[in-house]
Amino acid sequence: MRDRLGDLDQLNAQLIAIDPHEAWSTKSLLKESGLTTDDLHYPLLADPSQTVSATFGVAFQMRIHVEWSNRPATFIIDRDGILRYERRAKTFADRPKPEELLSELKSLK
Repeated sequence: MRDRLGDLDQLNAQLIAIDPHEAWSTKSLLKESGLTTDDLHYPLLADPSQTVSATFGVAFQMRIHVEWSNRPATFIIDRDGILRYERRAKTFADRPKPEELLSELKSLK
């Protein structure tokens, strides 16, 4: 979705990423990928207490490598706070394609 931020802007939508780690760990993971937080161009929330993850029912639901982690998930929430789309991954790589999300957003117009 990082490469489709312009499409999100046109739909008056915003991408927000939530990472279940401490901020230092998130920055380290980005650095390993050759990125910094300046490369993201969208908000990235560190959620080490799992508050947001638990609220959306994805905290500690998937074993990744040797530890339990949050299940990747994607949500579309409208301006009134109503959940309009949700997809909870079955595997770590199970994520919707940008075209699918953009189509969902267009259908909300």
